[in-house]
Amino acid sequence: MDDDEWPNASNSALWEAVQMWRDNATPWLQVSQARLSETLRINPLREDCENTRNLLLSLGGRPIPWLPQGGGGDGWEMPWLKGKCQDRKSQLLIRSLHDSGRITRQEAVSMIPVKILDCHTGHHVLDMCASPGSKATQLCEAISDDGVVVANESNPGRANLLVSNSKRIGVTSMIVVRHDGRHLPRCPNPGFDRILVDAPCSGSGTTRKNPELWSKWSKRSGIGLQPLQIALLGKGAMLLAPGGRMVYSTCSLDPIENEAVVAEILQTHEHLILDETRISDCCPGLVTRDGMSEWSGQEGSDSSKFSNQILDSLSKCKRIWNDENNSGGFFVAAFKHIGNNEVAEALISDSEMVDKKIHQHPEFTRNEQKPASNELLETISKEWGFADEKMMARGSKIYSISNDIYDWFWIRERMLRRGRKLAGGHWHPFQVIQAGLPTWELRKGVLQRPTSKGIHITARKCMKHVHEIPKELLVTIITKGGQDIEDAIEDIPTLESERLGGIILRFTENQLTWWLPAWLGGKLTLMIPDSERILLSNALELGVIT
Repeated sequence: MDDDEWPNASNSALWEAVQMWRDNATPWLQVSQARLSETLRINPLREDCENTRNLLLSLGGRPIPWLPQGGGGDGWEMPWLKGKCQDRKSQLLIRSLHDSGRITRQEAVSMIPVKILDCHTGHHVLDMCASPGSKATQLCEAISDDGVVVANESNPGRANLLVSNSKRIGVTSMIVVRHDGRHLPRCPNPGFDRILVDAPCSGSGTTRKNPELWSKWSKRSGIGLQPLQIALLGKGAMLLAPGGRMVYSTCSLDPIENEAVVAEILQTHEHLILDETRISDCCPGLVTRDGMSEWSGQEGSDSSKFSNQILDSLSKCKRIWNDENNSGGFFVAAFKHIGNNEVAEALISDSEMVDKKIHQHPEFTRNEQKPASNELLETISKEWGFADEKMMARGSKIYSISNDIYDWFWIRERMLRRGRKLAGGHWHPFQVIQAGLPTWELRKGVLQRPTSKGIHITARKCMKHVHEIPKELLVTIITKGGQDIEDAIEDIPTLESERLGGIILRFTENQLTWWLPAWLGGKLTLMIPDSERILLSNALELGVIT
């Protein structure tokens, strides 16, 4: 990139600061003025993820060596700059892969925090600053969509982005809540197994995607955000279950937002220690530098206020510099709860809770999800042969939820302020925007069909209205938009006794199954979004479906 395109870089306050934060900073300045490549993450929950990898290879993509499979998807780099793909077909395919939930466009270094959080199936996880949702969905992938991911966002508009992303990926384990992260309510015992605090920051490591930082960043940027970062991390410290792991991350290079925040938490929360990030195991080949043990600051933020023991431990923090990995800049630190309590510091044990006064939860509002009625569950079972007792309903949608959303987050009692407890069977005191995935659709109170976003969840459990489809009919429906019902019955004899309405088509090829929601009326038509239609057409064109 020509120097005249970045007139403020070499004269910026950020460049001046970076020269104080590391030796030989010139390589950083050179790389930090270049645009990032397009990077993305493959959704490992989809059974056709190997097909997705092959498609990315055909488009010139390559796996990122330090973002291997496991721990929430594998990272890929595409052969064009972010947002600069010139090939129309490649644009269309990447957009379709993203919209259908098979990939998530995400900056490569942004995938690191979930990798080092060490999530496992069944974990209860809090993503404290979750919007727009790339890390929250990655967390659902890391727990194999079996457990709970509470994705929190304070801004209503950004919370809606979380809802959209959870639907796009198609996960049942995410609960979207809206709170100021500094004042999150108490969760059920024993607390969260894992907590991610990807805090708001000055973004000094993001010049490769936010060039305006060269002129806007100042030394005050980090100082202004530090109290918020400390408060968010402090709240996380109080909700972390004993033995649990919490990762703090920023896309800043400023020690005021990084090491100074970590040191403050260590000084004020004796039940926490800095744990090894194990980043070399999770991200093999990634070049990192140890955390700093000395920095200057303003208003009492310099390193001299902390003990040598705390300062020495800060080497366990890791900083990723833009030039050393051809990436963005990033910072991560991992904490471990070593306290002796049975529950998180903000909670009281089950035995202590027994004698607490029960507070009645507020009445449900029309906008809240609540358990689907027995009548509705019986209707789904009778109509589709689908049995699931743990489903939620709201308006015209029925939601599939993970077992732990119901068994832990919904049904368990939890503590309120002033020593009261709340019986289970309610979201209160959490402000829940959405739990789980909308998998069934009602129209005027009548059950219609499975949703296209949830078909990968529902289709395998349905015992009725599922029909095997031959390749020739699939091609006809895709290319011609449908097929007359008489001709369709000739291709699928089981349709002869089928009632009109929603059905599921199943196509199997090379041990891989496509589940396709369809509508049987005057003709047989697919009820799939454009992204799925584009990917199916491309699979036929490439001979993936032969």
